[in-house]
Amino acid sequence: MDRVDALRLFTRLAERGSFSAAARDLKVKQSTASKWVAALEAELGVTLVRRTTRSVQLTDAGQRLLVRARALVSSFDDLRGDFDAKRAEPEGLVRLSAPVVFGRRFIVPALRGFLERHRGVSVEAVFNDRYVNLVDEGFDLAIRVGVPVDTSAVGRKLADARRVLVASPKYLRARGAPQTPRDLKAHSCLAHGDVGAARVWRFAREDGAEVAVPVRGRFWSNSSEAALVMARGGLGVALLADWLVRDDLARGRLVALLEGFSPPPAPIYALRPPERFPTAGARALSDHLAAALAANPGDAAPARRRSEVGRSARRGSATPPHDADANESRA
Repeated sequence: MDRVDALRLFTRLAERGSFSAAARDLKVKQSTASKWVAALEAELGVTLVRRTTRSVQLTDAGQRLLVRARALVSSFDDLRGDFDAKRAEPEGLVRLSAPVVFGRRFIVPALRGFLERHRGVSVEAVFNDRYVNLVDEGFDLAIRVGVPVDTSAVGRKLADARRVLVASPKYLRARGAPQTPRDLKAHSCLAHGDVGAARVWRFAREDGAEVAVPVRGRFWSNSSEAALVMARGGLGVALLADWLVRDDLARGRLVALLEGFSPPPAPIYALRPPERFPTAGARALSDHLAAALAANPGDAAPARRRSEVGRSARRGSATPPHDADANESRA
């Protein structure tokens, strides 16, 4: 039994809930899949799954193994990819998903340089304001700002997008400016992110303590650009990316608020499907986008290291995955 293959099978079993489906995905016999899991249980001395006539459920020990197994399999794939990438010149089609506003501002300019450099690669770029299913919709790479909601995806952190709380002079003349984050409870807040999700904005004080404030208002959307338009019109307070509001601040259309409090930055991730080895083209595009974002320090701070979304997102983050302030450029 190859242990990496067995762990790969185990992670797929957890996702599919069926030995037959997991075996079919990995192109092995169902009896082989069952033997591999039994061998893992024997080697570890624990029961990993409970089998019923309709489904397979992980035990507590199985849940613990699943976290480690995903990390080990992903690390092995990355190691193998590092060797393969040195032998393979990127070529073929890369299907890319990206949010509209962020994509127009950062991804499109970067793609031109990428295509000029890699003549053998074609890119099909789809810009939309929803979280795509990487596997079902056949995407090789997805760019997302904010902690991804798909914790099964494997992600590389590319950069951090700074954010700022803003309102128009018209709104401030009518309602006054908040002096602390908790004052936002009395203001009309323009939330954006997943419609219907809990809306909590977080700020860090100068001493490092975090303040979490539930917010409400008369308008919410899955588009940060829509929130920007409403903020310009004096309809409320918005928490938006620095790069999105910089021109409005310079022209006096918006005013920065609570400058003594820092909202956590929105991380920018390149996501790839779970359990799928990235093509040389997808890997090259991810590298190119990381370099492109690092070359724009005034817009987004480059990431210090790679991170595995599927593992880190479960441990929690200062930016919650479903909050309105966690998905800065879904637009």
